[in-house]
Amino acid sequence: MSKMKLQQILDYEVVSKITIENNLAPLSIEASPHNQVELICELDLVEPFEEFEWEDCVSTSCEDGSLQIVLEEVDGMERRFLGANRSFVKILVPESPSISVEMENLPVTFQGINNSLVVSSENAPIRIQDCNGDKKLSNENGPISIRNCTGNLEIELENGPLAADMISGVELNIQSENGPLKIREACFPQVNIESENGVIVYETLFVENARMEIKTENGMVHFVLPEDMQYEIRAETETGKIKSRLSQAIVEDGDQFVIVQGDGSSKITISTENGMIKIGEGEKVNLEFLKTKLEQLKESIATATSQEDMEKVQQLYANVSEYVSTRIANIKEALVKEKIQEQLEKLQGLIEEFDYKGAKDKTIASVEEFGTKVSEELRKNMEKLGTKIHESIHVGGSKHNFKFDGLGEYINKVINSSIMKPYLGGEMKAKEKEEVTDRSRLKILEMLEAGKISAEEAERLLKAMGK
Repeated sequence: MSKMKLQQILDYEVVSKITIENNLAPLSIEASPHNQVELICELDLVEPFEEFEWEDCVSTSCEDGSLQIVLEEVDGMERRFLGANRSFVKILVPESPSISVEMENLPVTFQGINNSLVVSSENAPIRIQDCNGDKKLSNENGPISIRNCTGNLEIELENGPLAADMISGVELNIQSENGPLKIREACFPQVNIESENGVIVYETLFVENARMEIKTENGMVHFVLPEDMQYEIRAETETGKIKSRLSQAIVEDGDQFVIVQGDGSSKITISTENGMIKIGEGEKVNLEFLKTKLEQLKESIATATSQEDMEKVQQLYANVSEYVSTRIANIKEALVKEKIQEQLEKLQGLIEEFDYKGAKDKTIASVEEFGTKVSEELRKNMEKLGTKIHESIHVGGSKHNFKFDGLGEYINKVINSSIMKPYLGGEMKAKEKEEVTDRSRLKILEMLEAGKISAEEAERLLKAMGK
C-alpha cells in the first residue's frame, strides 16, 4: 500500500475566483493563514505505484484572475473514506476570491472561511460551518448541513435533507422536492421556503419587518418564533390541521386563519395542502445546544498540543460567548444577566491564560462550572416567567376552530349538532348515555380545575348536558 502526499502553494499574483471540480477524494476547504491558495492532498493507494504522477489527477490553471483546480479520479485508490488513514484533499483559500465547487459522489466540507460559495453536488454531503458570505447550494440526493454561518442563502434540493442551525443574513430561499428541512435559530427578514412533500421545521430569531412565506404540498410545517416579535401570521390548509400555541386569538379571514401580535409589521404566510401546521413560541436559549458547544470546548482543551489547537480553543470559546451574550440580551431580569455575564468574563480570563503546555484540568473544570451555573440561572429565569400555553386547532375542510378561550361555545355547538344528537338522545342506550355524560362531566371539571374554562362556562356546559 502506498501513501502519496502533496503540498503545494499556488502562487498566482491575482486570484478573484476559484473553481474546483472534484472526483478524487473527500474535500475540505479552510481559511489560508498566509493569504495564498494552498493544495494539500493525501492518497491511500491499494498497491505501490512507482509510476504515479500527481499531474495525472491534479491540474491547475489561472487566467485573468480565475483559478481552476481539477481533481480527477485515480485507479487503484482505496475507497475507504472513513478512519485515520483515509484519502483526502484540503484546499486553503484567502478571503477575497469567490469559490465554486462541483462534485458527484464525494463529500465536501467548508470550515471557517469568508468567501461567497456556489456548490453543486449529485449525491454527496455538503457541510458548511463557521463561514461568512453568500451561498448558493444545490444537491440532488445528498444532505446539506449548515451551522453558525452568516450570509444570504439560496438552496435547491431534490431528495436530500437540510439541517441548519444559527444562520443569519438578509435573504433565505429554499426549494425542495421530497427531503425534510430543519432550520433552527435563523435570522433572515426575507424568507421563502417551498417544498412538495417534505416536513419543514423553521425557527426564527427576532427580526423586524420580516416577509416570510413557507409552503408545502403534503408535509407538515412547524413554525417557531420569539414571543416579543411583532407579526401577522396567515395560515391555510386544505385537509390538514392548524395548531397554535400562541396566546393571541385566531381570526378567520376567508380560507385563512390569522394571528396578530403588536402592529403586525412582520408578515408571515404558511400554507399546506394536506399536512399539519404547528405554530409556537421558542425558548430564549437552547440549553442542549449550549451544552454541546461546551462539550466541544472541553474536548478541544483536553486534546490541545499546539498553537493551532490553541486557536481552535479560542474560536470555540468565541462561539460560546457570542451565543450566550446574544441570548441574554433579551432577558429582562437585570440580576440574572449580571450573574451570567460575570461567569462569562471569568471563563474568558481563564481561556486567555490557558496554555496547552500546562495543566488543563483547572480550565476544563471552569468550563463545567460555567455550564452548570449559567444553565441554572437560565432555568430559574424561565421558571420565574412561566409558560402559559394556549392551543388552538383548525381542522382543514370541516373548519372547526377549537379555542380554549371559547371552549364553552364550541362544546355547546357540538352537543347541539345534528351529528351528536343521536348519541346523546334516545337512540343511545340508557347505560351508554349515562357513561358518556359522566365522562363529559369529569372532563369539564378537570378543565375548570386546570383554569382552561371559567366557573360560568363550566356551569353553562353542565346545564347544557342536563338538557
